[in-house]
Amino acid sequence: MFTKKCVLFLGLTLAVAGLALGEGIEMRLFSVGTRAIGWFANGTSHAVTGLQIGFDQPVTLVGKLEIGGSFQNVTGTDTAAEFLFQGSLAKMGFVELRWEPVEAKPILVMWLVGEKPAGRPYFATVPMLVKLLSSGLVHVRDADPEAFTTLLTTFFTVNPTLADSLAQLGLTPQILTGMLMVAPAEGIENLLLTLVTSFGLTTVEDFMGALDWSLIFEALGL
Repeated sequence: MFTKKCVLFLGLTLAVAGLALGEGIEMRLFSVGTRAIGWFANGTSHAVTGLQIGFDQPVTLVGKLEIGGSFQNVTGTDTAAEFLFQGSLAKMGFVELRWEPVEAKPILVMWLVGEKPAGRPYFATVPMLVKLLSSGLVHVRDADPEAFTTLLTTFFTVNPTLADSLAQLGLTPQILTGMLMVAPAEGIENLLLTLVTSFGLTTVEDFMGALDWSLIFEALGL
């Protein structure tokens, strides 16, 4: 059993070491018996109001502790593959979560301020990254459709080889833009997953290296 003093000591150690300052997530994973333990530090430059975390399989949460704030699980259940916690957590505060089965691993960890991402999230799989991008694109589009169109146009400009790649699938930038302008988040997610599969982008490293995503990530607050 990890005590509050033990967790507080870890938090002070992370702060002294200066880990992930101004970045977003600093994560440490451990196991004790049949339980996995995760420590998630708020390395952003400000307080956050939410934590979204997804796993590679359904898990059951068996413990939670915060230093520097308080979060409530608003998912509605303690057993799921993805959870949302809401409340407040100070800069360099952190959350300890314990879950079963022990072999389950986080594939998405993201701080939130309101509904917007705060700092740099952690994502471990292409499907989870695509889901994150799809949801963010819909928020940007619904907030300002004209700015969203400009964003896509500029994205194609800074990635001139993308048009040729799409042409191999019978698509054009104009057709893809039209789809993205009307599709719901689930539709955009399915569309992007189809494209990345067709392009053979099976790892996060492949995905990030294939195109210049800086404009998209900046627009989404990532």
